[in-house]
Amino acid sequence: MRASRRFSGAGLALLAAWSLGAAPAAAWTRPGHMVIAAIAFDDLEASDPAIVDRVVALLDSHPDRGPFEVAEDRSEGRERALRLMMECARWPDDARLTGYDQPSWHLEMKPVVWAGDPPAVLPDDRVAMDGVEAFALNARIVANLAATPAQRAVALCWVMHLAGDVHQPLHTAQLFSARYPEGDKAGSLQFVIDPLTGRSETLHWFWDDSIHRSGDVASVRARATELERRRPRPTASPGGRRAVAADYSAWAEESRALAASVVYASGPVGGLSANQAKALPPAYAEGAATLAEDRAAIAGYRLSDLLREALPK
Repeated sequence: MRASRRFSGAGLALLAAWSLGAAPAAAWTRPGHMVIAAIAFDDLEASDPAIVDRVVALLDSHPDRGPFEVAEDRSEGRERALRLMMECARWPDDARLTGYDQPSWHLEMKPVVWAGDPPAVLPDDRVAMDGVEAFALNARIVANLAATPAQRAVALCWVMHLAGDVHQPLHTAQLFSARYPEGDKAGSLQFVIDPLTGRSETLHWFWDDSIHRSGDVASVRARATELERRRPRPTASPGGRRAVAADYSAWAEESRALAASVVYASGPVGGLSANQAKALPPAYAEGAATLAEDRAAIAGYRLSDLLREALPK
């Protein structure tokens, strides 16, 4: 039975205990989340720099000071603001295995059944884990001026992080087939050869790592600038309006469709263990890189819109 969709004041603590076996605990790697935050920062700086100031003011009240102090180093002004936003977006990963960790919040997985070799028993269509509910909860906390600045700062980091997570297709779906009758846990049970390193890794990690691999601030900024140039801000939502928090479920459905049509289009592509890891077809790896860039860029622009909504002038 699925966990209740109701969240009480104790909901944050209760959700910390939820997990899904071997399912991954994070989406894009930390550098990927930093790139998305940098795109949002640039978009806001160009039109609504006061929103960036509001973000920084909240983050100065974040109760987990250590990661933010490391991130900002000795920077000042807009450089400090950028670094704080980058850390905010990746902080839920930095907080893993601490009291702030919420493993179930990173995913919202629906089954994708491979028609080429389906499982003997078809899975039901329930969603595993609670990314959508977690996002809605944290968006409400950020907008709630009655909440403490510390509570709002923590929630803001979850909003920024989950806005990135939901654009990773393997955080919204998992494959069911004869080989994976109980699901491939969002690709974490498929093993492939990393085209860049030649090492074995999970299919999930391959996708997580596909935006950027370096956490160096200058490198992240350069990657964000590259994506902004190659993928200028599109219309983030239908009808020309800005994205809003209520769009989150639709973004999850976008990613699920991409998981079915791209990630899992040919069924399982990996081996069953690290020793059986398979090389990805070049066309698959190239397509993944292109799609990851698309998703990172749109995630950054949508995150910019979400911050405008949550922290209005």
